[in-house]
Amino acid sequence: MRKRELEDLAISFIVLLLIFSDFRPRLMLFVAPALFTAFVLHELAHRQVARHYGYVAYYKRWDFGIAVALVLGMLSKLLTGSSWVFAAVGAVYIYAPYQYWQDRRSEGMIALAGPLTNILVAITAIAILKVVSMNPYAWLLLSYMAHVNAWLAFFNLLPFPPLDGFKVFKWNPGYWAVLEGLSFMLYHV
Repeated sequence: MRKRELEDLAISFIVLLLIFSDFRPRLMLFVAPALFTAFVLHELAHRQVARHYGYVAYYKRWDFGIAVALVLGMLSKLLTGSSWVFAAVGAVYIYAPYQYWQDRRSEGMIALAGPLTNILVAITAIAILKVVSMNPYAWLLLSYMAHVNAWLAFFNLLPFPPLDGFKVFKWNPGYWAVLEGLSFMLYHV
């Protein structure tokens, strides 16, 4: 991982951590692992699938998106008492130096990789919560993990550019519908 890519991931992660923890330091302990699985694994999944298809791929933060996320989070906290999360803070950029055509299937699979990772983590966390007896701190940690992953999957699957859902919908509306519906359901479990 390049130094710039690591820095961009870290900045994006910290901004999302502030917002997802509702700007409450005590919650950061529980939100950080959830956000790691939801945000970092999501972006790494995009990157790895892109590389599998032969693309050059790296994460890059989106400074305007970071500013919008932070301002919306702070304003909503001030006005309503809780933070509204705008999670478009960066993306994995892909390109194929020797490919001069668009490969809709590989682009769809790359876009699908992030939200699918979130859905799998959310399902795993929910299953553990339902089956295993644990102390309240572990329960809270897994609860956040399920909630944050389901929400990020749902948000990223919205069918609007530049979100993943737009690319998945263009490639395969059936896959998009199943996964968007599943992520919505998981968010409300």
